[in-house]
Amino acid sequence: MSATLRIVDVINTAASAKEILLDRARHFHRPPAVESWIVCSAGDHVDQIRRAGLPVAVIDTPRGLDPAALARATWRLARFFRRCKPDLVHTHSSIPGVVGRLAARAAAVPIVVHTVHGFHFHRGSRLPSRLLSWAAERSLARFTDMLLTQNQEDLRVVRRWRGVRARCIGNGIDAERYARAAHLHAGPGRVVACIARFEAVKNHHDLLHVFARVHAACPQARLRLVGDGLLRPACERLAADLGIAAATEFAGYREDVDALLADVDVAVLLSWKEGIPRGLLEPMAAAIPVVAWRVKGNREVIRPSQSGLLAAPGDLDETAAHIVRLLQDPALRARLGGAAAERVHRRFEETAVVARLRDAYGSLLREAGYVLPAHWHPHHVAQSHDQRTVLSA
Repeated sequence: MSATLRIVDVINTAASAKEILLDRARHFHRPPAVESWIVCSAGDHVDQIRRAGLPVAVIDTPRGLDPAALARATWRLARFFRRCKPDLVHTHSSIPGVVGRLAARAAAVPIVVHTVHGFHFHRGSRLPSRLLSWAAERSLARFTDMLLTQNQEDLRVVRRWRGVRARCIGNGIDAERYARAAHLHAGPGRVVACIARFEAVKNHHDLLHVFARVHAACPQARLRLVGDGLLRPACERLAADLGIAAATEFAGYREDVDALLADVDVAVLLSWKEGIPRGLLEPMAAAIPVVAWRVKGNREVIRPSQSGLLAAPGDLDETAAHIVRLLQDPALRARLGGAAAERVHRRFEETAVVARLRDAYGSLLREAGYVLPAHWHPHHVAQSHDQRTVLSA
């Protein structure tokens, strides 16, 4: 074993690497004892991650299921792993989880971990896609020393897979950063916001149809869409077709999301599935009431009528009614927003997630015969049977 413990995170985009991995990886990066690498596709945020002091390897992973592209990405990752010689590879999301785990095993990486950011076999996905996703995840679990889930529902799925080891580590944010954006608007609400990438699972299509209903009932309402992606042009055209283009702001990808929340009255997220969505945690931490669909991930974040409002997936009228109700009722916004902020501070702090991750890494490394560096002081986080288990049924 090398004197340097080397951890490599593999994720799809540079933007995701910056948003999801940067702060966590910095907790572990203590050279020369520990090096924490990030592997991601090329993008504007690569230099930003490097300036933060983390080593980055740029290896593009495909966005689709083209077999040739998947094979090339797997080969490139395996070649990098053989050269870098990581002790632990941690993959994130679906496609990086496929190519990253196969490449890690091909390169004889000692420990392989994968985080499930919400399984893709879910209500709203087509049956062939659902079956393919289930089969792929079930097969790849055999190449994984530990599966980490963000929510308890995904963990319960994995518990039915014989011989697979898993923990729920949750997801979190720097709640205090967003708490500084908290505000109270005494009058009728005006700004509705959604923080999400423009991709099919985030479902901006239905959101725009919902907002058309909201705007008809509350002409002062404005929709702010924070994020970018391949489906943005189609959504811009749909907003024009629905007659709400003048009331819809496409803000693009922004790093100052906390500042953009300063005048937001209601946040909304109509994803078909989630892990634990930052698109809800961030506005909730700013004491902004949220409306979301009753799907996995969202159900774990929101307590209905206590810290937000949930609507049945696909029910556009109920969703619009929830938003209109919040825009028209400042007292309800204040009550739900205050409870939402308290819930995020209590349950979804990033420091707790890092502590659980450190504990998971530590247990795997010790079992593999590694001596942990002197500075590696595990945070002893109480875990229930559902959060930490070797699965056998």
